[in-house]
Amino acid sequence: MSVPEEVQVSQGFGNVLIIGLGMIGGSVAKALKDRGLATLYGSDRRETELSLGVSTGVIDFAVELTPDVIAKMDIILLATPVRAMEHVLEVIAPMLKSNTLVTDVGSTKASIIASAKRVFGEVPANFIPGHPIAGAEKSGVLAANPNLFEHHKVIVTPSVTSDLQLLDQLHMFWSAIGAEVVSMDVDHHDLVLAGSSHLPHLLAYTLVDSLANSDLRQDVFRFAAGGFRDFTRIASSDPVMWRDVFLANKDATLVVLKEFMDRLEEMKGAIETSDSASMFGVFTRAKSARDHFMRLLEERGAGNEASVASIGVSFPLMSSVKGKVSLSGDKSLSHRAIAMAALAEGVSVLSNLDIGSNAKLTVQAFRDMGVVIEEYGEDRLRIHGVGLCGLKAPIAPINVGNSSTTLYILLPVLAGQNFDVSLVGEGELLNLPLNDVLSVVKSMGADVSASVSSGLPVHIKPNRLPQSDIAVQGSYAQAKMAAILAGCYVSGNVGFGTAVLNRNHTENLMSAFGCELQAKSDSFEYPKDRRLKAADITLPADVTKTAWLILLATILPGSKLEIENVLINSTRTGYLSLLKKSGANIATLSSLNSIPEVSEKISIQFSSLSAFSINEDEAFLVREELVFLCVAAVFAKGSSRINGLSKLPFECEERLRSLVDSFMKLGVVCSIGNDYVEIEGSTPQGGELDCAGDYLLAMAQMALGARSSGVIKVQDCFGLFEEFNEFERVTESLGIQCSVAQ
Repeated sequence: MSVPEEVQVSQGFGNVLIIGLGMIGGSVAKALKDRGLATLYGSDRRETELSLGVSTGVIDFAVELTPDVIAKMDIILLATPVRAMEHVLEVIAPMLKSNTLVTDVGSTKASIIASAKRVFGEVPANFIPGHPIAGAEKSGVLAANPNLFEHHKVIVTPSVTSDLQLLDQLHMFWSAIGAEVVSMDVDHHDLVLAGSSHLPHLLAYTLVDSLANSDLRQDVFRFAAGGFRDFTRIASSDPVMWRDVFLANKDATLVVLKEFMDRLEEMKGAIETSDSASMFGVFTRAKSARDHFMRLLEERGAGNEASVASIGVSFPLMSSVKGKVSLSGDKSLSHRAIAMAALAEGVSVLSNLDIGSNAKLTVQAFRDMGVVIEEYGEDRLRIHGVGLCGLKAPIAPINVGNSSTTLYILLPVLAGQNFDVSLVGEGELLNLPLNDVLSVVKSMGADVSASVSSGLPVHIKPNRLPQSDIAVQGSYAQAKMAAILAGCYVSGNVGFGTAVLNRNHTENLMSAFGCELQAKSDSFEYPKDRRLKAADITLPADVTKTAWLILLATILPGSKLEIENVLINSTRTGYLSLLKKSGANIATLSSLNSIPEVSEKISIQFSSLSAFSINEDEAFLVREELVFLCVAAVFAKGSSRINGLSKLPFECEERLRSLVDSFMKLGVVCSIGNDYVEIEGSTPQGGELDCAGDYLLAMAQMALGARSSGVIKVQDCFGLFEEFNEFERVTESLGIQCSVAQ
């Protein structure tokens, strides 16, 4: 047999060779052929299977493994028994092109990796093992089922040297025939499969063989009910294949078999001694295992800060991000929308809020001052506004916790009321100097007393002195937000002089609540009527959480992600633009003209990134997402440079420097100066990192683990779960198998 001279290559995966035309190999071939995704070639030592494959339309051509055949192939799938794969690799190795994807369907991986090393001297970058978790007891090409892999998982086990473009192609290959593709470490795969698949087969074979050779065999088989049939069904599988599986995965099988035998011996003892309590304990534990796991998750979420602080997250190697997601609203916008609705006239309905622990502080503060706020689900509030000056004096000082956003909102608002009030806080907020916002409050005519360090606690006594203008003191978004809110209580406008103002979310929200600001060259001009009117508002997704998911989908082969409500704001698109310049595959699917911000549905797929340079203006623009761009630089080809570190807000600069320390700890080649960082594209090593409770740093460190040479565990993730309370739901829904442990 030889390659036909005239071959019509599919626009999907081109020429695909299936070596081993049994039930699995035949099902892959038929699935591709029925969907028109490839031109199918088959090779098998059994001539009858090849003939049946052609005659039944499973494959297009039956071929032998010759240089001409191998040279024409885009993908080669090894579907032989595990023990035969080394011989096949020996045959094709001299003829193999470096850009031909070679993969397999074997249920063990360590033995196949060892075979590849013996044949090639190392695991070639184009050899990426895989294992479809699907099958049936039938064998041979006549059992081929084109729908066999739909809604079933396929595990791929790449190495750090795997070709990323071919890995991405492998993900698409299996996804195209209906499978859900996940990634896993080789050793972990073999242990997991030894417990979940190999041990059950071993038990089924052994049980049937034991009963078939007992004196009771006739009555046992005659009176066996559905339970026996269901448990022993898999004993009808191919004995040759399973013999090879157990020989290939001997070590992992022995580990799980010993654990099972120890438990079985304990059960035998319980039966011998009529120990009903032990038996009942085993049965109830097995029945309630999943419920117990869910209770642990709930306890962790409800635990105190000391227990939450010990949470560590291990990020999986070579996972992928797949699916569609709609994230909860931007955290900072949620604070501001709640405040403006409380100060508006009428009833507002706010949807898709991020009502995390910090936003709850803003809600509680306004409730303490007489605002009726009703909750509808986890992300929806109905707020009965009291007007700009309609708040009532609280019975105690207002505790803003550790939320700087709550504090910067309340200070100018309270300066506009007719009662005295004190503000207290907790944690790091106690050390935050408030000069920028206190100057705004003082310019409103209020008497302000603060701590010696110009921080909390703060006492405000409104004075109502005639003031015409408010000036922004500082260049950051929170100072600007405070000044704009203060402008509602004075007769003049808000000037920003030489301050750098590059975020317009607050004025967009003001417009949504009926107070349209006009931006001039150096000020905001207010309308004559500065009152806020009730509005129904749906917030777009949180910017930083969106940025993290976009990063993961960009750097992880096999990823295909859709995010439905991405905030598209003229001051917040720098992150997407910089990623696109370096080669990211990001496309807009649709635009939504929602109030108060425009949002878009976007798609992101894996792409190879090139090195990039960021100037100081760009760095300041993307300051919160800068750590994610640094991670992108680690996985980009070449040397990337980020300038303007000294111009960043203190917390952003410190976060970036902490991330660079993490890079160095993981072996990433980089250098950092007073005003720049340079990062060489490389593969991080595994290891343990500490994010010190900073949730942005935690997410950046986790992303490093996506393509590291070993598992990366991030400690002290309490801030992550406080700020990103839907973290586990989102990651699980997108196929990111993070391991969370206290």
